[in-house]
Order: sequence, then structure tokens, then C-alpha cells
Amino acid sequence: MTSDFYADVEARVGPLLEKLGFVLDELDDSPDEGGIERNIVYYRSRDCRLQIYYSAREGEINCMIAPLDAPNRFGLTAEKWHYISRFSKRADLPPQERLRIALAEVQAYENRLDWVRDRIAKHYESAHAAILEKYGAGE
Repeated sequence: MTSDFYADVEARVGPLLEKLGFVLDELDDSPDEGGIERNIVYYRSRDCRLQIYYSAREGEINCMIAPLDAPNRFGLTAEKWHYISRFSKRADLPPQERLRIALAEVQAYENRLDWVRDRIAKHYESAHAAILEKYGAGE
């Protein structure tokens, strides 16, 4: 699936990442510790990293951001990797209502990578600033 996943990531998210200064760093199609399918595409800019992943175990496609010195490891199990939306201001709503809104947002997209692209566009600026503030510019 990696070549298909990578090709789809490049087609749907690649143009935005290029505008933001990212280049491909690594592809990882190794299964997780339990042998479950997982595909990760790592990108690198001059001062941070992004990963876009598909995890069959988690049942999701999503993206994470990290400082430049973070190793290319699956973000849900690695230090320094954060969901791209972690640093954005959240609506002052009860958790159940935020979850309902988030699920409706994801389900509104026919292709989840389009959702990932739009999340990066929406949250990258604040996530990037927060990563630099928290960890510095890296290498």
C-alpha cells in the first residue's frame, strides 16, 4: 500500500507541503509491533518535521508535527511528535460536543487526505510556532 498511499499523499497534500517548504524525508511501510498495517510518509523542512500516516490499528489517517531533531518514528508511540491541531485554540465546548463536531468534519470529506491537507493549512502556523518555542529550531 505504501506506493499507493505515498502517491495519494503527494497528489493531495504534496503541493501544500511544498509551499510550506517541506521535502520528502522517508517512507515507512513497516507494520506495527503487532504486525498490523501502517504507512507513514515523513517530511522535513528547515526547522521541523511532519508525518502523515495511515494506521490500520487506530483506523485513521492523520498528521503530526515535531522538531527537526525528532526521529522518524510513528508519532503515537514516539516522543516529541504532536497532532498538528494540539497547539490551536479549542472551542469552549464540552468534550462530547467537540468530539461530535470533529467526527462530522472528518466524515464530510470523501478522501481523508483532503481532510489532512485542510488541517495542515488551518493549524500549521500555530503548531509550527509552538514547536519552535517548545524545542527550538532543532539541528
